[in-house]
Amino acid sequence: MAFYQKYQLKNGQIKWLVMYRDSLGKQHKKKGFRTKKEAQLYAANIKVERAKGREVTQKLTYQEVYEQFFIAPYTASHEESTVVKVKQDFQNYILPSFGDKLIAKITTADCQKAVLKWSKHRKNVAKLGQYAAMIFREALTQRLTYDNPMAAGLIKYPRTQPNHRPKGFTKSEFQIFVKALQNEYQEQLPRAFTFLWLLAFTGCRKQEISALEWEDVNLDKGYIYIHQAVKRDLQNHLMIGKTKNHSSVRYVPIDNKTIAILKTWQHRQHLENAVLGLPNNHRQLLFTNNKGGFLTPSMPGKWLIQLEKTYDLPHVTPHGLRHTYGTLLLEAGTPITDVSKLLGHSSISTTMQVYIDLHPVTNHKAANTLATLAQN
Repeated sequence: MAFYQKYQLKNGQIKWLVMYRDSLGKQHKKKGFRTKKEAQLYAANIKVERAKGREVTQKLTYQEVYEQFFIAPYTASHEESTVVKVKQDFQNYILPSFGDKLIAKITTADCQKAVLKWSKHRKNVAKLGQYAAMIFREALTQRLTYDNPMAAGLIKYPRTQPNHRPKGFTKSEFQIFVKALQNEYQEQLPRAFTFLWLLAFTGCRKQEISALEWEDVNLDKGYIYIHQAVKRDLQNHLMIGKTKNHSSVRYVPIDNKTIAILKTWQHRQHLENAVLGLPNNHRQLLFTNNKGGFLTPSMPGKWLIQLEKTYDLPHVTPHGLRHTYGTLLLEAGTPITDVSKLLGHSSISTTMQVYIDLHPVTNHKAANTLATLAQN
């Protein structure tokens, strides 16, 4: 039979604990429940599991469950770049909060406290909660705990403040950006100029442009073939990998000016490679560092920030140039189905959700349409 008791923390908060005995008569105690009902649900779950012959007897910490039952199968079933990001979240946030605690002793109150702590340093804290909950679910499967204290509905996530920073340039800002790009980088930094130009005039992701090889570029017919992206492997090294999803594999048309810019850059790159003793062939990456390796992922962002500061433009990231591309095409009347295909979205709904509302509507066409209908 379980016993419940209310107690008070130093800060005045009221908590509940439950005490019970296992089938061997050993007494156990679990604290930190926010309400008596939570404690009762936990005890009821223990009773059900015991009746099924699935009583928890092995004591493992959260980190031991993570290492023994989770990370290996997760690594085997996910992209390396995804595994790298998830591991970083566990190492930086989740394991410091739960790692040394016995997983069967962690309560919803412990989880709520961790979430509030994470929210001070991380915006998408709900994603961390989802990752943390996966370990509790694995512990349930392995009969190492009786409940998932981080199950959906138990944790309250802090509200995130709306981000009013523009994701892309407006039409007038884009025109200033193009002039700035030509004035500052076309002659002085041709690599930066060509990379940012491609981002702006193809709507491709930074990782996709970084993985482009010359055999993917058809200067005669005017298109580039997107079928791979630069990612990180399990050792955090840069590598060529798959695109974000199947729909991301696509042909993207390029205009005559972009073709001319690419021809100029190809000639310039051949000269640079000859000086450095690097080979020139159709498998050559369009953009590399000075040693012929992968371009440092942070470089495009640094190039862009310098332009924005010099020309007093709002801060837009390299991915923001992709948003700009999609938004301006839609504003110019390009069918949303075409924009969706050019951007490599898996569905038109993605295009609608992300790109249509990036900038406030500055004309009154929609309002005037209804007014005209009413008058008629």
